[in-house]
Amino acid sequence: MHGIRMRTAVASAAAAAALAAGCGSGSGGSGSTGSPAASGTGSPVSASAAAASAAADNGVAGQSADQVLQRAVQALKDAGAVRAAGTVGSEGGQITMDLRLDTTGDCTGTLSQGGVGSFQVVKSGQQLWVKPDQEFWQTHGGPAMAQLVGDRYLKTTSDNPDFGEIGSLCDLTALADQLGTGKSGLAKGGEENVQGRPALTLTNTSGTGTGTGTLYVATTGEPVPLKLAKDTGAVEFSDFGTPVPSATPGPDQSLDLDQLQQPSSSTSVV
Repeated sequence: MHGIRMRTAVASAAAAAALAAGCGSGSGGSGSTGSPAASGTGSPVSASAAAASAAADNGVAGQSADQVLQRAVQALKDAGAVRAAGTVGSEGGQITMDLRLDTTGDCTGTLSQGGVGSFQVVKSGQQLWVKPDQEFWQTHGGPAMAQLVGDRYLKTTSDNPDFGEIGSLCDLTALADQLGTGKSGLAKGGEENVQGRPALTLTNTSGTGTGTGTLYVATTGEPVPLKLAKDTGAVEFSDFGTPVPSATPGPDQSLDLDQLQQPSSSTSVV
């Protein structure tokens, strides 16, 4: 029923955002950009960008496209944590994401889709919390679920198969590995400015795998990826090395989804 639609929408949104990570995703150039939101993060980002812009040249301009890509993948892993924010396309429409994630698989942030609603995500270890907004409940859960859950999170674990895509989305190591796939046909381009930093462009021109796209790699400081652009949107990476917030929803802020899924539960979300 409504719960099946809710579960499917959550998984689809997470899957679309995860698929955007591949270096071959979308088509590139300097297409529309999903700049990280300023709320609560302006100062760290500005300080980081200013420091990096004055850093020494890292040598990527003199390397092959494949070498630059592999250095970018490794630099992203070495950062340990990152913020990924922007807009990606899916069959259901544009999905906006703003996530902080790390190599341990922890994350926090939001995913939203026009006409569907949005949900907040918090993952710490194996524990996973998902908090749909009221618009989401009205389109995928119905009034009964909206009233039952209210302004609370649904708590489950990353082992829950209904929410496995979200668990994968929180893994920075997996995201970095996706960036390194489909490197056949990569071409180096010129330099552009991204977040106040000079960046070398890498474009997948083969059209194979997940398509074409452009990755922007910093040419000063660590050769981290700063942006992935495609015709349906773009994702920017920032706050490298900034830990994922450790706070998690308390018992009074959540409902146990696994208990709600039990056959004896009067209202089920799946």
